[in-house]
Parts: sequence; C-alpha cells; structure tokens
Amino acid sequence: MENQSKSVFSSAMSYGLYLGLALILTQVIFYVTGNPFSKVASYIVYALLFGGIGWGMYLFREKNGTDGMPYGRALGLGTAQSFFASILFGFFIFILYKFIDTGLIDKLYIYTEQTYLEHGMSEDQVETIMQMAKKMMTPAIMGVSQVFTLTLFGFIFSLILGIFFKRNPEEPFGEVVDEEEQN
Repeated sequence: MENQSKSVFSSAMSYGLYLGLALILTQVIFYVTGNPFSKVASYIVYALLFGGIGWGMYLFREKNGTDGMPYGRALGLGTAQSFFASILFGFFIFILYKFIDTGLIDKLYIYTEQTYLEHGMSEDQVETIMQMAKKMMTPAIMGVSQVFTLTLFGFIFSLILGIFFKRNPEEPFGEVVDEEEQN
C-alpha cells in the first residue's frame, strides 16, 4: 500500500511538471502576442488541465496494468497532478507580475474596469469594486489564487475523468478458482 502511494505521488509530480510547463508556455504565448487577459487563453488553460489530467491517468493506468486504478486513486492522482502543475503556474504568474512586467498589473486594472463598464455597471460601482480589488490584486495573491483555482478545477476534472479511467485490479488467481469450481 505504501509503495502504491509513493508511485501515485511520484507520477503526479512528474505529470504535474509537464502540465505546469504546458500551462506556462500557453501563458507566455498569449503574453508575447499582447493578449495576456484573453478569454481564449483561460479556455485553453482549462482544456490543457483537463487533457493533461486525462493523459496522466491514462499513462498511470497503463503503467500499473494488473494493479488497476480504483476511482479513489484516479481522483488522488488527478488532484495531486493539478496541484503540482498549479504551483509551477502560480510561481510563474508571481514572477511575471512582480519582476518581468510590473506594469502588467495596471493593465489588468484597466481591463477589469472596462469589462465591468461593458457589463452595465455604473462608474461609482466600478470605482468601489476597483478600490477593493487593488488591495487584493498583488502578484503574491494572484499567484496563490492560481494554485487554489487550478487545484479546485483539477479536483472537479478528476472527479469526472476518474469515472472513465478507473480499472479494477485483475485477480491473479481468477482462472485457478474457476477451474476448481468446475470440478
């Protein structure tokens, strides 16, 4: 049992590393193209998270063949994988906003204000919201919030994907029992 949990943990770290790098690469591409707040970027991040968790579950299930992969192990693997990926991504977001482009947070404020105004909020409401948001929108809080958000979505995606990737362990003596029952 302890060996299986180490195997899940190390696999989740490995798959999480790859997933985290893919998420960072996506963010870099959208940042370089001048669209760091694009809705398409967030959809791609969630699609990568969903696909990456599914890929990790598939690889783990195939690697452990006869041991199977019960639903709980699939859920744990996917959640841990998304946690490790989100740590990398959150650290990248912190570095991006704190050191690489310190003016990006001001651009985020402007983008957020415009979005609220486009949705029909009054300028007084937007001003009140933005005063509160400026206290909460720091690079550190944004990085930590990415960890929580992506881990939560990873858990939800793992709940769904675990249904499809679960496999019961094969019984090594299943054929022997069947032969004895026939006699």
